[in-house]
Amino acid sequence: MRYITEEESLKILKPFMEKEKFVRCTNHMPFPSKGFGPGVYRFTVNMMSLDLLIAIMEHDKVDNVYFTPVAPAPGKGIDGLSMNYKVYVKYHKVKSTSSKLPKK
Repeated sequence: MRYITEEESLKILKPFMEKEKFVRCTNHMPFPSKGFGPGVYRFTVNMMSLDLLIAIMEHDKVDNVYFTPVAPAPGKGIDGLSMNYKVYVKYHKVKSTSSKLPKK
């Protein structure tokens, strides 16, 4: 068993991110800290969508989804009062793919 790679995580999340018309998802990256351990990836959204969270949570490789509000950089929020959100996706371990060497 192994952890999902960053590329695999983005491949899983991208269809969900592109489906939401008004939600901008950025900064996808590993987040192996704060007690989450490996197999956790984080991205930022400009506004929260429950449909997005539920759709990600229902994926068979996802263990759990967490989010927390964060103050946007100046000029990056929807308006002067809105928050951005960090979304953390914790994946189940997946089966290792063994690469077999061709026989000579």
